[in-house]
Amino acid sequence: MNISGRLIDAFLALEETRRFAIAAERCHVSSSAFSQMITRLEEKIGVRLFDRDTRNVSLTAEGEIFSKGAHRIANEIANSIAELRDRASCSVGRVSIAAPPSLAASWLPRQMAEFKKDHPGIQLQLHDVVSDHCIEMVASGEVDFGLNARSTHAKEFDSVLLAQEGMFLICQEYYILGKRKSIKLKELTGCTMINMVRSGSVWQQMQELLKAVDVKDSGFEVSQFGTLAGLVANGFGVSIVPYFAVHLCKLPGLVAIPIQDRTAVRPIYMLKRKNRSLSAAAEAMWLKLVQNSVELKH
Repeated sequence: MNISGRLIDAFLALEETRRFAIAAERCHVSSSAFSQMITRLEEKIGVRLFDRDTRNVSLTAEGEIFSKGAHRIANEIANSIAELRDRASCSVGRVSIAAPPSLAASWLPRQMAEFKKDHPGIQLQLHDVVSDHCIEMVASGEVDFGLNARSTHAKEFDSVLLAQEGMFLICQEYYILGKRKSIKLKELTGCTMINMVRSGSVWQQMQELLKAVDVKDSGFEVSQFGTLAGLVANGFGVSIVPYFAVHLCKLPGLVAIPIQDRTAVRPIYMLKRKNRSLSAAAEAMWLKLVQNSVELKH
C-alpha cells in the first residue's frame, strides 16, 4: 500500500485541529483539495478514519488505531531529519581513519585534536596499521579513509597525494657515516640493513631505493620503529626510515641523516573507496587534512 507522507500529514493535521478549513490551511491546500486527500487516504486503507458532520470531526475506532502508527511514523521521520541535520552540520557523527604508525604517532593526532575542538560531538577512531592492512580496511569500509604510502590503481579507490616525505638513515653516531650532514644512496654500499615488515610501506620503499645498492641483509625484520632503533643502537646494522618516523627512533647514541636523492622520498596518499560518498563528518576531516598537508612538507 502506497501512502504518501502528505496524506499522513493531512491526517495528523485534521486529528489535531478537528476543523477541515484549519487543517487545509496548515497543509497549504484548499478546503476541497484537503477533503479529497482525506477521502483518498480512507479509500486506500479501506476504512473510515473520521466521523464528520457540519460541526464536528472525530476519530473513528479505526482512526484511533491508524493514529498510533501515523504518530510513530511522523516522529521517526522528524527524528531522522533532526539527526541528518546534526550530521550535516558536523554536530554528531563518526570518523574512522587508518594510517601508518609514523603519521599516527605525530602529525595525524594533532590534526584530529584540532578537529575535535571544533566538532566535539564527532567520535574519532584511529587505526595505526601497516600499508597492506590500511588498504584492506579502506576497501572493506571498516574505515572512512586511509593515509597510505602506497598509491593504488585499483578501480575501487580514489587517491590524493598529500606530500613527499623525505627518507633518513638511522645509524650509531660513531658509525662511519654518523658524522655526515647528508648522504647519497650509493654511499650505503656494504651497510648491514635492518628491515621493517614486508607488509608495510617502509620495507616496500626500501627495496625500491636499494635495488641498485649492494647492501647486506641483517636478517632482522621488525614491525615497530622502537624495536628497529634498539637493534641499530646495539650494533646490529643501520636502517632507513621516513621523516615522521625519525622521532620514534630517538635513542642515545643514534643519529638521523637525511638522504639527498631525488628518489629517496615516501609519498603520502589519502585513499577512499571510489564513487562512495563520505559522511559529512568524514568529508570535513578529509578536507582538513588536505588543507593542512603543507605541514608534511618539511
